[in-house]
Amino acid sequence: MLDYEDHFKSFRPLTHTYFAMASANPNEQFYYFTSLVSWLLSLLGQSWKAPSQLDDPNSAVASMYAMLQQIGAPTNFGAMKLKNGCGEAVCSVLKHLLDLIPIEFHLPVYAEENAYEEAAVDEDAEVEAEEMADEVGAADVEEDEMYYHGGDAAGQVGERDKLTDSILDASVAPEAWRLELERVTPQLKMQVLSDPKEWRNRLVNTKSHHAKVAELTPETHATVERLADDLERTLAAVRKAEQKLSQQLQGEVAEFSEKQEEMQAKQEEYAQNSEQINALTNELAAVSDDLETVKARMEERGNSMTDTSPLIKIKSALTQLRSEAKQMEIRIGIVNHTLVAKKLKSDSATRAEASIPKNKHIDHETYMDDDLEDY
Repeated sequence: MLDYEDHFKSFRPLTHTYFAMASANPNEQFYYFTSLVSWLLSLLGQSWKAPSQLDDPNSAVASMYAMLQQIGAPTNFGAMKLKNGCGEAVCSVLKHLLDLIPIEFHLPVYAEENAYEEAAVDEDAEVEAEEMADEVGAADVEEDEMYYHGGDAAGQVGERDKLTDSILDASVAPEAWRLELERVTPQLKMQVLSDPKEWRNRLVNTKSHHAKVAELTPETHATVERLADDLERTLAAVRKAEQKLSQQLQGEVAEFSEKQEEMQAKQEEYAQNSEQINALTNELAAVSDDLETVKARMEERGNSMTDTSPLIKIKSALTQLRSEAKQMEIRIGIVNHTLVAKKLKSDSATRAEASIPKNKHIDHETYMDDDLEDY
């Protein structure tokens, strides 16, 4: 009723159960659903642009869900249920949008036909065949008189002979005469004017037809009776053949009923398997997304593994560490040497102090020299 075919010529025509079950191409089904929602919202005065097939479906579903909440559509379900493009949520959304669109029905208008008026007939008047024949004959005579301008019979014959002679004596070319005849023939058609006494002729014809029908009725009745008898015999034979076939094919009929029950069970099993297949298809899509992510990570790691720049940096760092370690070892050796020398000096100084008597004067100059050497 909304003539959606004019706006969706690039799509294939919808079936009654297109959005009730999952199709072989979920992306196409979701794109069809979003396009329909966008078009229905435009009819309601709302602006929502349908996403393309390359856009992210998650963002498209989120924006659609927000628009449905804004217009008061039923949203007692998760937004991700609209991502499948089919199911109860999709059908409820489409039904709600269609219910909001006002559709007006108008009564059909028929063109008036010109009715032809018939002359009034007095059914109570009695007509006799002789009077009617006299009137018809008188009308013919009057017509002849009007045609021949009221002349006598001899005058009429003379006039007709003169006309015939003039036509026969005319010197006209046959081809010109044929062309003139073709030109004038449409104008020579006689227009019969309605006669108020036409009902009398109709009455006479009706009586003659009635007599003819009454004459043919017995023969026709007998023929119809013979046809009725033949039909009864044929129907009886058909009934007998039907009963015979029913008896002979009783086993096949039972087998057909069993096959029909099996087909119904198979259909129910097919419906259940279809639901499982849809669930597995959605799971496969999710796993495929995860697999693509893992592949991308593996590619990044492979690229990093084939890159030798970190190895070169590590080698240069190791070389630098070795050089620094050698320098540290040299410094440690120097420090150890310095500490041993200081320790030996401190030990010799201690022994010297121990050997000096306590009451002797300390040689300050020697002590100061030792201290300066330590620094």
